[in-house]
Amino acid sequence: MLIDSAYKSRILRGDKLTTIRYGDYEAKPGSEVYLVVTPSDTAVAKVRITRVEKKKVRELTNEDAKLDGFSDVRELLRELSKIYGELYGDDEVTIIGFEVIKRFDDGIPLKWLKGLNYREPAEIARLYLENQEKLNLNRETDFIMRRIYNEGLGRAVRTFGPKRVQQALLKTYHALYSAGVI
Repeated sequence: MLIDSAYKSRILRGDKLTTIRYGDYEAKPGSEVYLVVTPSDTAVAKVRITRVEKKKVRELTNEDAKLDGFSDVRELLRELSKIYGELYGDDEVTIIGFEVIKRFDDGIPLKWLKGLNYREPAEIARLYLENQEKLNLNRETDFIMRRIYNEGLGRAVRTFGPKRVQQALLKTYHALYSAGVI
């Protein structure tokens, strides 16, 4: 689920518990999705969708605004108009309620998640350590996976650089897949 980076801290603090999207937005309660901030396209959390409600713009309430992190419905409508252009009372919006179930302090580039088939780097590192005897990976990949596991993705990127970390994660993912682990 894409969100503007301006809302990141509100969401992670728990001040913003919904997102309101123009039109008939598809979302399913109970599903878990990555919360990706734009324009960096970085996953900052995994959230569980708790509710999905369709409303007309004129039906939005102060309670809807507060759950979305705004003081009242007028402030909410001003912000929605900045994003979607002028809204009319009969326009439909979708209110998506969510709860943060996992934070990624270092953030995970979306293209890395896609390349790992939406497996998180920490999970790849854990699976590597649990199955390393089945895998024949080089020493550098071993160092990188251990750094991710022990100190986090951000520390590994700062130590080895983003390109080497991404390559090691992809190599490990494919080795785990070939070995039937994932």
